[in-house]
Amino acid sequence: MNAIVLDLTSNQHYIALQYDGKTYDFCFDEESIVKRNNWDEKIETIKQSVTGFEFKNLEKMAYAAGPGSYTGARLAYTFLQTLQLILERDFYAYSNLCAMNFEQTNKVAVIKGNKNDFFYRHNNQDFYCDNIDKLPDADYIGVKSDQLPLKGIVEVEANHIAINILKMLLSENNKHLPTNYPNYIKELSYHKSR
Repeated sequence: MNAIVLDLTSNQHYIALQYDGKTYDFCFDEESIVKRNNWDEKIETIKQSVTGFEFKNLEKMAYAAGPGSYTGARLAYTFLQTLQLILERDFYAYSNLCAMNFEQTNKVAVIKGNKNDFFYRHNNQDFYCDNIDKLPDADYIGVKSDQLPLKGIVEVEANHIAINILKMLLSENNKHLPTNYPNYIKELSYHKSR
């Protein structure tokens, strides 16, 4: 089964890929926001690393839909939607929190957003709160780079999300989101300016 997963929801972009029976994990770390979405570099890196790689041979596609950078989630959505039209293959969206929880179902997955935004998964649902003290009392799993001051937290590398989505995509227990749109957990609030 050939499958690709995109996670563009952080400053580093991750691509997990299974192709011709081998699994690959790519990290693209670019300081410049302008250059961060350089698809030529991503595609060239994959083609140089994966013998015979062709998008037309992909059978499954998915992306990390958030929480995280909603711009990144929308870019991944658009890229896969384009491939869907060209290749006539479906793609799926996954909650970043669900992916973190995939092999750690007994822990509350936590992702730090901007400022005092915290996103967490508890009892198989994604939630938002604006203060770390509002998190449920539990054992946690979080991304190492978030450096959350939570007692007994299991910290994982950020590529963990893309790798777990790949595992979920290839498993029989495919826990994708009901729609392919980015995963907005926090209610959006807009203020009209004059």
